[in-house]
Amino acid sequence: MNRYYSGSYSYLKERLLEIVREIQKKPTEKITFVVHTNQMKRYLKEFLAEKTEILINVEFFTAIDLSKKLTRNEPISDFEKQIILRRILQEKGYNLEGLAQDIGTLIQQLKEHSIQYKDISSDFLKDVISDYENFKKQKFYDREDLHQLAVETETDFTTDHLVIFGIHSVPDLYRKLFKKVSKLSRNIYVFTHFFPSSGYYINHDHFKKVRDFYEQISDFVIFEKEKDPNLEIAKGIYRFDTFGKIISPYIKIYSLPDERSEIRFTAQKIAYLKKEGVCYSKIGVVIPKVENYIPYIKEIFGKYHIPYYLTEENRYIDDYSCRKIMELIFLKIKGISKETILGILSDFVFDIEEPEEIYKKIIQSPPFFDLSELEKFVFQDNRFKKLKELISTVYNLPDQEEFNFYIMTFKDISSRFLKETEGKAFFENLLDTLQEKKLYSELFDKISYTNLVDILKTFFEDENREKKIRKEGITIVSPSQAEGNNFDYIFFLGLNSDRYPDPVKDELLLSREDLKGLDYPFHVLMQELLNFCSLFDRGKYIYLSSISKSISSGKEPVPSVFLQEIIRITGTNPVKPVLSPILPEEIRTEYPFIDKSIVEHKNKIDNYRNPSLENFRTKPNINFPVSATSFQKYPQCPYKFFHEEINGFVEELKIERKEISPLERGIIIHKILEEFYSGLDIQKIKDPEEFIEKRRKILEERFFSMMNPLIESLIPSYRPLELKKTEITFLRLISFLKEDLQFVKNNKIKKMLIEKKVKDQFFSGRIDRADIDKEGNITIYDYKTGEKPPLNINKEIKTKYAQLLVYKKILGEKVKKIGILAVNDRERKFRYVAQITDTAFVDDMLDLMKKGVFPPVKSSFCDYCAFLDFCPKTDQLNQKIKQTYPPFGELL
Repeated sequence: MNRYYSGSYSYLKERLLEIVREIQKKPTEKITFVVHTNQMKRYLKEFLAEKTEILINVEFFTAIDLSKKLTRNEPISDFEKQIILRRILQEKGYNLEGLAQDIGTLIQQLKEHSIQYKDISSDFLKDVISDYENFKKQKFYDREDLHQLAVETETDFTTDHLVIFGIHSVPDLYRKLFKKVSKLSRNIYVFTHFFPSSGYYINHDHFKKVRDFYEQISDFVIFEKEKDPNLEIAKGIYRFDTFGKIISPYIKIYSLPDERSEIRFTAQKIAYLKKEGVCYSKIGVVIPKVENYIPYIKEIFGKYHIPYYLTEENRYIDDYSCRKIMELIFLKIKGISKETILGILSDFVFDIEEPEEIYKKIIQSPPFFDLSELEKFVFQDNRFKKLKELISTVYNLPDQEEFNFYIMTFKDISSRFLKETEGKAFFENLLDTLQEKKLYSELFDKISYTNLVDILKTFFEDENREKKIRKEGITIVSPSQAEGNNFDYIFFLGLNSDRYPDPVKDELLLSREDLKGLDYPFHVLMQELLNFCSLFDRGKYIYLSSISKSISSGKEPVPSVFLQEIIRITGTNPVKPVLSPILPEEIRTEYPFIDKSIVEHKNKIDNYRNPSLENFRTKPNINFPVSATSFQKYPQCPYKFFHEEINGFVEELKIERKEISPLERGIIIHKILEEFYSGLDIQKIKDPEEFIEKRRKILEERFFSMMNPLIESLIPSYRPLELKKTEITFLRLISFLKEDLQFVKNNKIKKMLIEKKVKDQFFSGRIDRADIDKEGNITIYDYKTGEKPPLNINKEIKTKYAQLLVYKKILGEKVKKIGILAVNDRERKFRYVAQITDTAFVDDMLDLMKKGVFPPVKSSFCDYCAFLDFCPKTDQLNQKIKQTYPPFGELL
């Protein structure tokens, strides 16, 4: 008897379990499963193994696995398909990024829907597809070829019970395959997640056709009738003809600031669930575009000791030895430089001599950019012969050669230079596999080294399944991988318009008429909607979240249309949770100023309903002279100045591994500028631009020699972004130097004082730069290395840049101008000079400081203050400060 069941996955699994238990009473009968994805295959295996304890005579296939079984053939991979198409396109003079992939998808759809490529209207596409098919002929099969071969080939395969589970797209080719397989089984059981009243089913005729097909190969169909709020909400998505709210106690909606907050919120929720006795295996985290979240998952799940598995962290290239071998392979493409040679320097992976000595040599040598310079600066005394030979062998490989030549060369390199590591074992197995594949040798008479590296890189970036840890832990999956899951708790993150559903759904390079009316983007959208709705299963606790602003892109995306639908149906507005520290290290990080004296001070302040300014008067012991940088804090907020400069409460430094800290970046830029300007006679420079260009390489080498170690200390996934930011910073620095030299030359600056120390009775400091013209007039500058320039230097001179007024007070009337040199200014204006130079403001503030006036000032600076949680600032106090202390009046 052939049966067809449709409903939620919990309903489908209940019916499936009943059937399997009944069949298992006759252990000689075979059950064959055909499921949608490998991940769904795993879910079903785990579910049935847990419920039945033992599975006998059961086999699981995806559709392609089944065709492999029927034909006893292997298809080419999607990547190999793209390699063939890319090669064909290159021969025709097309090198457009992504075109091979788009044509590959088109070929798949044409074959699945039984559309002959000769019937399409585009001569260009017909020509490319014809070359693709002629190359394959009968030697190679793509996935769709293998399905067709399975339909046409006689087979001795039989089964007693065929189970088709969770497959919701059945184009013409799949129908032929399933019709054939259905004849090889005594019984058929079909399971789909179709609800006739759901939005995706009503809006997409394809699903109706799939149901019709399954009914044709079944004797009867049974739909789930149970009512559940989760199911009813899912049915309502994309149905705009229904009204009234549906409330589910199982669904929670949240809005969080960014990706890191989402992960932290999720980790805290998981920690509470674990405390309540929930097994990690019953919790799933679903994330579209997971690459944006990987750094935070590593950091935060690690802090909370939450075990998890993520494919993107378990690739071959994540192994140290594999990564070093890949760096060696890339050496010829990236070229010789300090960075590339240091990248392969490992006597754990390579059989080379004295790596520490080589390291010292490279660091101390001038910049080098080819093999001859490397030999001159590092290998000049005939030492390090093994490393020299290894580098020469790879670097001197031909740009184009026979495929087998490269394979044999790499095998020789492996036997001579690679030590016994996991990387060597993987590399040699990979070379054997590629050598055995006829595809590459037939596709390329000669292959370029660049194309070869692309092929190798793909294998290095594959998931290392042998290292997959099968321990109790959180499963992190993409939305498509979550379908049919066994979770009781689901956290769906990143529900924003730019991530899910996938906003990039292009047409298939052809008109809909060519594709028999197939609206491919809408078809993909409806498949995503069905996938999303399937997660809203009976009794599952579902936490949905979106973000306000992306850390990675800086954009402020709106919530996903799917999430907006849930909000519409439930009438529930997203909650903005307050993330409270629960781990000791979180508490220390977020509240580094928990100190007995501060707690007592706060308690004292809390006792006053209307604090008087007298509460913030004291007789401090100020150690004069005060640094100009420290004094600058006083006009911003005397209360903060008091705690930091008098009480000595310094904010706890956090080790930042996602980006180079502004402080470290600033120190390096200041160092570069100090070295550049020291002893420089600008008036002797004829052409500032030519002068800079001649020294550009030296400046670049010096700059990156200090920046690269900081980049290397970051989390790997953040390094490319930070490297790009650093390269942009260097370009701005070069532009600044050119502009600055020209300005100084035009204004006939006689002398420049660099990092000049100054001091009087009350103040001390170090001036970044003072320019002196031929009349002896002085212009004082302070370097700023952030991307954002002063918004209005005349308004900010008494708060953000008050130290300039201090320097003018110390040096006296000869200082005619003060300003900021914003060397990393993204607007590239660079020079901001203040019109205000009156130092009476400094005297007024100094007088209040000496009198012991330290009230809390409420201003925009509060957003970045570490004392925020302990500050008694109020609008009323601000009014009192303005009235009582006139120097603060204009600031507030």
